[in-house]
Amino acid sequence: MVAPAQHQPAFVLHRRAYRETSAIVEYLTRDFGRIAAVVRGVRGRGRNRRAEPFDLLSIGWRGRGQLVTVTDTEPVHSRVLMGERLYAGLYLNELLTRTLRHEDPAPTLFEQYDAALSLLASAGDMEAALRCFERRLLEEIGYAIPLDVEAERGEPLQADLLYRFDGEGFRPLRGDKDDAERRAVVGKGADIRAIAADDYSRPEVRRLAKRLFRHALHPHLGATPLRTRQLIRQAYHRPPQ
Repeated sequence: MVAPAQHQPAFVLHRRAYRETSAIVEYLTRDFGRIAAVVRGVRGRGRNRRAEPFDLLSIGWRGRGQLVTVTDTEPVHSRVLMGERLYAGLYLNELLTRTLRHEDPAPTLFEQYDAALSLLASAGDMEAALRCFERRLLEEIGYAIPLDVEAERGEPLQADLLYRFDGEGFRPLRGDKDDAERRAVVGKGADIRAIAADDYSRPEVRRLAKRLFRHALHPHLGATPLRTRQLIRQAYHRPPQ
């Protein structure tokens, strides 16, 4: 159960209408993780209507159940995302609401989310921001990927060898590729080690990291396709990946 709190740093992840003038809001908070709260007066002239996605807020709430009531909302720092970066921010929010359990404190992930939004709101590297966040999210939910050693023997990855991801780690690619290995996430040791260093400067590393983290996150997202991926395809006329 969530304890009452004051002056808690938080971000809005999702909001849906509730009764005539209120909303149920999903927040990512620094010390309490993901919480759900009733926010009253959202459609009126109250202060709570200033709570927008991607803004860093300071909030307070009362109640001890699974659905608390927000008593105060103060903006701390405002961010505006436009175009493809807006969809990227919504993608991060959807990842969090799909994978992060309620009331599971995740202060490190909170800081990583804040850093990712800062990059998205500036001229920062959007692809690097997304991949770094996906990696930290997997670590937070207990599915960190070993990116510098082989999964079976624990030996360092060799730069020039090919490896395949088996859901837990990387194993050397066999010479006789079967159907499973043709569908697997396969990359050179040098590119996997670049991901381990959060170095996304090379296109081949970006492509590998995108496939890798999408494959690793898939079992934790549920059967319903991500809404943000559908929106991106519609907005930019991209084929399904």
